[in-house]
Amino acid sequence: TSQDIICVVNLQHNCLDSQCTDIHQKPVRQEQIDTSQTQATVKHQSTQNFFLNVYSIHNYNHIQHIVPDTL
Repeated sequence: TSQDIICVVNLQHNCLDSQCTDIHQKPVRQEQIDTSQTQATVKHQSTQNFFLNVYSIHNYNHIQHIVPDTL
C-alpha cells in the first residue's frame, strides 16, 4: 500500500556494465505524425545493474540505513 512507501530513490540504469550497445534510429514524431528526422535510441538490456544516488539530500537519512558501509 502507499503507507508502506518510506521514500523515493533515484536509480539510473548502468548501460556500460549492462553492455547496452544496440542503437537504432526511430522517427521523430510531430503532432502524432512521423517526420523524416530520426533520433538515435538505445535498447537497454534487462539487467540488475543500476546506480543508486546515495547522496540524495532529501532522503539520505533513509537511504543510509540500507546501503552497506563498504560503499
